[in-house]
Amino acid sequence: MDHDIDGLLDRMTLDEQVALLAGGDFWHTMPIPRLGVPAMRVTDGPAGARGTRFDGLASMNVPCGTALAATWDPVLVDEIGRLLGREARVKGASVLLAPTVNLHRTPVGGRNFECMSEDPYLTARTTVAFVRGVQLEGVASCIKHFVGNDTEFERMSINSVIDETTMRELYLVPFEAAVREAGVMSVMTGYNRINGPYAADSAELVTTVLRDEWGFDGLVMSDWFGLHSTVEALLAGVDLEMPGPTRHRGRRLVDAVAGGDVDGAVVRERARSVLRFMERLGVLDGQGPADEATSHEPNDTALVRLAGARAMVLLRNEHVGDQPVLPLQLDALRRVAVVGPNAAIGQIMGGGSAHVTPTSVSHPLAALVDRCAASGVEVVHAVGCRIHRRLPELDLQRCGPVTVDYFAESGDLDRLDVPPVRSGTTGTVRLMWASDPLGRGLATPEYGVRLRTELTPDVSGAWQFSLESIAPARVLIDGEVVLDNAASPVGGSFFGTGRGEITASKGLVSGHSVDLVVELRHANTGLGMGGLNLGALAPAVGDLVSDAVDRAASADLSIVIVGTNDDWESEGWDRSSLQLPGDQDELVHRVAAASRSTVVVVNAGSPVTMPWLHEVDAVVMAWFPGQELGHALIDVLTGAVEPQGRLPVTFPASLEETPAFEHHPGRNGTASYLEGRLMGYRWYDTVGREPLFPFGFGLGYAVITIDAACAMGAHTVGVTLSNSSDRDGVEVVQVYAHCVDRAGLAADEPEQRLVGFARVEVPAGATVEAEVTLDPDAYRAWDRDRHEWQQRSALHHLRVGRSSREVAHVLVVQPS
Repeated sequence: MDHDIDGLLDRMTLDEQVALLAGGDFWHTMPIPRLGVPAMRVTDGPAGARGTRFDGLASMNVPCGTALAATWDPVLVDEIGRLLGREARVKGASVLLAPTVNLHRTPVGGRNFECMSEDPYLTARTTVAFVRGVQLEGVASCIKHFVGNDTEFERMSINSVIDETTMRELYLVPFEAAVREAGVMSVMTGYNRINGPYAADSAELVTTVLRDEWGFDGLVMSDWFGLHSTVEALLAGVDLEMPGPTRHRGRRLVDAVAGGDVDGAVVRERARSVLRFMERLGVLDGQGPADEATSHEPNDTALVRLAGARAMVLLRNEHVGDQPVLPLQLDALRRVAVVGPNAAIGQIMGGGSAHVTPTSVSHPLAALVDRCAASGVEVVHAVGCRIHRRLPELDLQRCGPVTVDYFAESGDLDRLDVPPVRSGTTGTVRLMWASDPLGRGLATPEYGVRLRTELTPDVSGAWQFSLESIAPARVLIDGEVVLDNAASPVGGSFFGTGRGEITASKGLVSGHSVDLVVELRHANTGLGMGGLNLGALAPAVGDLVSDAVDRAASADLSIVIVGTNDDWESEGWDRSSLQLPGDQDELVHRVAAASRSTVVVVNAGSPVTMPWLHEVDAVVMAWFPGQELGHALIDVLTGAVEPQGRLPVTFPASLEETPAFEHHPGRNGTASYLEGRLMGYRWYDTVGREPLFPFGFGLGYAVITIDAACAMGAHTVGVTLSNSSDRDGVEVVQVYAHCVDRAGLAADEPEQRLVGFARVEVPAGATVEAEVTLDPDAYRAWDRDRHEWQQRSALHHLRVGRSSREVAHVLVVQPS
């Protein structure tokens, strides 16, 4: 329904217009009841639509951003986008805070798993498909974080110094595609500074580039607590400060108008933007957000499984005898050893704001046991080693129900005669509240929380317990205070607002239950947040690595499932190394030496080094593939799904051999992007450095060749492919553009750039023809002197192949 937006604005007071420009709480805009303007709900995020509670109702957990890009399949990504759009509506939300379209400048970026690729074109194609899918469901996609927000180091203040050409040709590309092609409805600014100003204060980016040049007509919102000004961000074009209650607008902005620091017409324009956005989404036609619910449709589960499988990349597949080790020939096996820290409990997603509570989880070990049992194959298991950086969450399989009591005052925790205001149960002991859990409408009220459960240990000895919380908290076991963090400094957890992990040991007896209580006294953080994490770790029994080696030695085949978890890959911190955490490298070395045949599955969101690569028979990169991890992995290992993922990022041999190594993470508050346009494969190919695995690489079970290629003009390549095997297969044909005449080009001019790709299905024994449509801007370059785009007419080579390093044909084109 069309609404008279200007008439509505005419009836609003200045205070009401200003109220529209900041959130009311963590996930809602401010309603204007007098005029019938309801609140609008937004929700995280890229891995699933979570809703308003971090520990709330379950949601479908989809593959991470890097996994989606690894499919090189925009049609499939569009379907995932539509699933997430439906999920957002189930949570009563009108805006999905996704996708994350920042680039992988360095392989150790803490949120790389959320992002898609090191390449701007692949990121743009994946982004456009994702956004279109979400918005076809009547939900606004909010792309983030605009722009250069690719490090967690000093993320709230770091100044990203990026030259104009690099900014235009790399970092802005996926944002521009989302606006111009997908019609994205919302953009979120980053935390960081960009060449001086905070991202939300940058009029050059938000107004000049985003709104004026690209024609963006949607809503611009700040990242959570990412607004730092009252006047500057408003003038720059940021419509909505999130979350609420406001810290920089409200009365401050009203006073700024009264004092002449900002014209009331600017406030009206920003309020118009918010109302038009709500109108487009139908929010103004309703009574406010619907109640949250959970949807668990079999078709959606099947889609997540398919996407997870298609994302997996086969990196190595050697012959054992006369057959490659994969796909598994289960009828030839009697016993399989499944070992590794990510085997029994796989990592389906990374940490931070992308986290959701999944509707169900398929873990690798259980899926392998089920599949092998059907073929009469015995499975033996050992954890092999531990990889936690913090103690893992208390395993609630060893506990009774977890009761949560809420008290109106924190002091009520100490009074036995005061009943809780509200009680309930929870399925997690990693809790976070974005506002008052008692629903009193106050941003930072005082309240108390008590968790109670009964823990029955299955191992005798010294158990370790850990505690993190935003407010002072303590842990009691059978009435004895084991942990108390009242004196702990703030800044180590919960996005920098909480008290870092403290640990203690407590002797427990197997089978003897104990009462476990956690008490939290809410403190006013100024952010309206509360939360706690309770960790526990049983004592290790025996030598974990040796136990795994013994299991491997007794088996016909060993599957080693290694990787990271949300201790290592998360919003809030970058990784410091590419090495697998813990003793995982030693585990693989020793298992490979003892086993008849070894398959390694890497369950991580970003590249890792592989010093054992040539000691094992097969390697599968599984990423964080969502809640169907186990089933998807079985599909690939058994050949039910052809391996068709291709690397969206270069895998380096070492961290030192990466383009941004000398400049990351930054110094003295500044991150200088001195590698310029030589990011990822562009650097490896230009300087002649050999990676561990090149960008675009991936093997299949089918044997497919690119027999011929021809240029059909400057923007289309025709290819002929043949499949000489008895399996249906898939090839991702990739086209890279190389400018032949290098005279006068800048030092950071890349050797080649990805300008087109196509996923081609090739049936067994067949020959097919296909076309690869190239980027319309394949020959576009930024003119440093004129500060504008130019179309290059110089001679180019189009390199057609299977990766950035495996070129099958070179074509000569002369762009007009």
